[in-house]
Amino acid sequence: MLTWLAAGGFFLVGASYYLVSARHNHDHDHDHGHLTWTGLLIISLPILLGWLVPPQPLGAAAMSNREFSIGALASAAPPKLGEAQELLTGEKNILDWLGAFQQAGNAAAFDGEEATIIGFVYRDNRFAQEQFMVSRFTVSCCVADAAPIGLVVDWADAPDLSSDQWVEVHGRFEAREFDGVMMPVLVADEIVLIDPPAQPYLYI
Repeated sequence: MLTWLAAGGFFLVGASYYLVSARHNHDHDHDHGHLTWTGLLIISLPILLGWLVPPQPLGAAAMSNREFSIGALASAAPPKLGEAQELLTGEKNILDWLGAFQQAGNAAAFDGEEATIIGFVYRDNRFAQEQFMVSRFTVSCCVADAAPIGLVVDWADAPDLSSDQWVEVHGRFEAREFDGVMMPVLVADEIVLIDPPAQPYLYI
């Protein structure tokens, strides 16, 4: 909302500057340097692009130079204050599961537990052919402080998934080794391709 207000403000500033310059030029009947229609178009171009081109959420490309929390117990984020009871019921997102893993402290504690997770596909050279990470970005203030998190997924058809593709993963957890560490890995029964959610970020 603030972005749209700022964009509208810039447009009004540019338009008013043009009108004032045009009136000043008319009153004095001589040519001063003033904002032309070309200049107004240049000022308006970023605003027009903001309206016409929808913003894209951060994805796999933004993870290459960032530290991220994966399903390992040592790196998992603790649950938010007052969230422990909520973890026992309802649909958990990636952040909720990481908090639950950290709280339990035992990778095998979740063996056989069902989960449905939404996120985008990420993989690097640590992942086997049938593996990928279902990922999201957490945000505490704005996108500038976004941090990636994810869960390792095992699925036979993983090579068919494109990086950055948003998916809904249905499966069960099983303690397995990944990158030399035992962690809960989501063994997928079904994966559905989806569009990015209206709110792609998880807020902490």
